[in-house]
Amino acid sequence: MTCEEVDQFLTCTRIGRLGIITKEGPYIVPLGFAYSEGKVFFHTCCKGLKMENLRKKGQVCFEVDEALSDATMSKSVIIFGTAEIIEDEQRMIPYLQKLIYKYRVSLEFEEYMRKPGRDRESELKAVRICLITPTKITGRKLLPKEGLHPTST
Repeated sequence: MTCEEVDQFLTCTRIGRLGIITKEGPYIVPLGFAYSEGKVFFHTCCKGLKMENLRKKGQVCFEVDEALSDATMSKSVIIFGTAEIIEDEQRMIPYLQKLIYKYRVSLEFEEYMRKPGRDRESELKAVRICLITPTKITGRKLLPKEGLHPTST
């Protein structure tokens, strides 16, 4: 895949898989994410197995893929990188806004948080943004009759 194809794929794909190392071994979890300015980010609860291990070891792997049901065409991107946990509310809001635009509705963050059932203060206390800075990105696509086309960026 070209760099432009990798960027497009990461921008449009809705679900990715985060790989981290725990004391029990490798741990992979699917999650919603966004991609902007060359970095992957997602929101997560401030507690739990994922956060515990992200805080201990900042090295991660992140993967996205798609394929036809008969696997005659497929593509995937794998990112190796370091994770930064953003805990500051003001730094989190622009990332949360991008996630709202991608997955929810075209509302500004403050308007979205005023919707019924939302509690801005408690939600911001409970959530964190994890920002992945790539150290290596690989992309692969399999097309009919053309075979595998690996790239590294």
